[in-house]
Amino acid sequence: MKAIRFPLMSQQEFASVVIDSRILTLDEVGDMMKHFSDLSATSLPFIQAPRIPRMDASIIHRCQRFRRFDTGWARWGTSPEWLDFSVNKPIMLHGIQHFGSEGGSYTVSTEVKDTTDGSSLVKQSGSYASEIDKTCCYYGFSVLFDHLFCLVENKKYKLESLVEGPNSWYGKGGETSVESEGVVFTFSQTSGQIPVLFWSARR
Repeated sequence: MKAIRFPLMSQQEFASVVIDSRILTLDEVGDMMKHFSDLSATSLPFIQAPRIPRMDASIIHRCQRFRRFDTGWARWGTSPEWLDFSVNKPIMLHGIQHFGSEGGSYTVSTEVKDTTDGSSLVKQSGSYASEIDKTCCYYGFSVLFDHLFCLVENKKYKLESLVEGPNSWYGKGGETSVESEGVVFTFSQTSGQIPVLFWSARR
């Protein structure tokens, strides 16, 4: 609930929609009304910063790991899919693509970690419906991050995704080094999951 940006709503929208929904406590409603009237002396528990707008799709690139694909990858639901990787230039990471299956629905929790100390850099969770990828003709779905962050050159990162859902497609015969729009991605595996990384040049 605290991730909902109530302070960015208009007072009219808050009064006509949120109050009637009864999802906030009486104290929280009171704090918000004080906020709209510029009377609040305490900080609100809700996010007040606007979302980072999505960048133009024309400048979001895709690093494609595999050229060959097959079906029958088992989803165990207890061990995360993972991938170690690095880049030779600083870039902004927008998200990743997972393999899926025709008509498949998946619940995913994806995290990017710093392999130096194991700290979490970004985390994204949600439910996703698998669709045909028009570029390579396999089924998959995209996990896009709410918050973009910069990858540092020549630093190793770990992608981990805990996936629940039906068996899926998978990739094989991948390269350990892939060049995408002048950026070289180095990967630890040549088969498995996570076929695409979505990225843009550092801003």
